[in-house]
Amino acid sequence: NAGYGADMKEKWFGEVKPMLAKRNSCINLPYIVDGDDVITQSNTCALYLGRKLGTDTDANFAKNYTVLDQTMDLRNDLMKVVYAFSGVVKTKEEFPEGAKQHIAGTTTANFTKLEGFCVGPYMCGAKPESGDFMLFEMLDQHSSICKFIGEPDILDFFPKLKALHAAMKAEPTLASYFASDCYVKWAQNNGLFTHFTGQGADFEYGPSVEELVQP
Repeated sequence: NAGYGADMKEKWFGEVKPMLAKRNSCINLPYIVDGDDVITQSNTCALYLGRKLGTDTDANFAKNYTVLDQTMDLRNDLMKVVYAFSGVVKTKEEFPEGAKQHIAGTTTANFTKLEGFCVGPYMCGAKPESGDFMLFEMLDQHSSICKFIGEPDILDFFPKLKALHAAMKAEPTLASYFASDCYVKWAQNNGLFTHFTGQGADFEYGPSVEELVQP
């Protein structure tokens, strides 16, 4: 697992991206290198891993893909709040109020849709599929944002989504991931530009690293 840090201009843009662009001209973050194949774009990576690892099923294809798309709608809205690029939240000082509005507005709207769409304990049933992993990231980050801004945890208002989040954290096969630095210590968003890293006020965005996460 590669994480690009404070030196990403040199490491990612100057070194790795040009190299991978020779193999996939659409290259961006995230990406997967699997033998001769280079896969990129968030939902494409999720679906590729779902097929490769056998978590996704043909029977749930449309439902799982809907979860991926709905989650991406929420993620796109979140990016307007945690980064200044869109002009919605321009500074870190504006972030708490912007986050409150985001939680009360689009987050609640998207979570309401996903809550109603959830079979339980995961979105499509008994086992997690690729959409659940993408959704977990949004549940996890929005929960931490609520804590940061001193608001009630939004997951408390959505019991199915809260149960999904808890089930994912309790998955034995994911224990090593949840104990790893890439989950515990890394920034939730790009530390060079974000208003919210998910870490403490003393967080320092370090150099790029590679970490082996053992299953």
